Amino acid sequence: MEKESFFARFRNLFSETPVNGKRQSEVDMAKALVACCLAAIHVFVECSTDDVLDEYGIAYIFDSILGGPMAAPMFMFCMGIGLTYSRNNTPKRIFIRGLYILVMGFLLNTARYLIPSLIGYAITKDYVFYLSLLPYRFFGNDIWQFAGLAHIFMALLLKLGLKPLGTFNVSIVMSAGGVLFNGTKTDSNVLNVILGHFIGMGDEGRIFSDFPLLLWFTIYSAGYVFGYYLIRTKDKDALYRTITVPALVVSIGAMLLEVYLEIGMMGGSGANVFYHMTLPEAIVCEIFVIGLLGICHFAHKKLSDRAKRLIERTSRSLMAVYFIQWVLVWWTVDLFIYVIRGDKYFDWPLGLLIGVILGFLSVVLGIWWKEKGCKGFIYKYDRNKAK
Repeated sequence: MEKESFFARFRNLFSETPVNGKRQSEVDMAKALVACCLAAIHVFVECSTDDVLDEYGIAYIFDSILGGPMAAPMFMFCMGIGLTYSRNNTPKRIFIRGLYILVMGFLLNTARYLIPSLIGYAITKDYVFYLSLLPYRFFGNDIWQFAGLAHIFMALLLKLGLKPLGTFNVSIVMSAGGVLFNGTKTDSNVLNVILGHFIGMGDEGRIFSDFPLLLWFTIYSAGYVFGYYLIRTKDKDALYRTITVPALVVSIGAMLLEVYLEIGMMGGSGANVFYHMTLPEAIVCEIFVIGLLGICHFAHKKLSDRAKRLIERTSRSLMAVYFIQWVLVWWTVDLFIYVIRGDKYFDWPLGLLIGVILGFLSVVLGIWWKEKGCKGFIYKYDRNKAK
């Protein structure tokens, strides 16, 4: 009997219809790991100068590695997977959820920027630190603004009848075209902030937009495509045995090449390059996330039932954890420490200690909020649960 080719065996891993509709443990574990690292990542972002963040050291690890391909791309990719597994994945429900996330994004900006900035200015009268950038901070785009716009745009694509691969093809064109606009600046600060939600606005190495829709939608869409095949996977062990190592070798190899050549998102240029990444870099992030999901899949099998339950609880609470950790970080570093010391910069041992403490608090409070707090507030439209 003729032996099946590799590609034939790979195609046979997938069913024509969904067969893997339960909650995905590797996605839960990936999201839980992101939740645990968020506070430490953002403490280093806030307490380190740009020069320190760009040097290869502890701050670089938290900013450009843990806070780079392992954080935002993982969050967005898993968000795309969630579309496939959601009970409410009609265009209308996705659109409504997008609007809700946008509102929550500006509520977060109120809690982490507006209120502490006004308090800080009232105490210190430091206009430059607290008020000069407040309009940009409040109205600018962060990952929740991106997530809201991405849901809205995805809802429109699905309403037009596009399948998962069709949305990914659109995202490729968006990313390739979006790169052409990187570094755009207008004479209007208001217009810079508005356009920054969609394209990579910036000037002379300074960025005005963190997660522009055109550049980052491809990661969200790639997660949607991956979820489409994941829910049809007949043997997940075989799937991840096949793709994990190649995905990690290719993606890590590409990132190490950037480090060696000192170019791109890993080349010591920090957020200025990462947030305005090119299409090849976005694809590298997508491949890297798939490799990490494979690691999470096999690692999850080795854990105790108690640990698995904690991981699932943390994963379900990611939205609340993200909200809480940013509030804790900004009130601690940019308000409390800045008011006391007159600056917010300190060395990595203290940054790591504060990050671990705030990370622990944010996870504990996030789980409490999700399970016993105001369930209908943050989670009213958070229905991305397994069927």
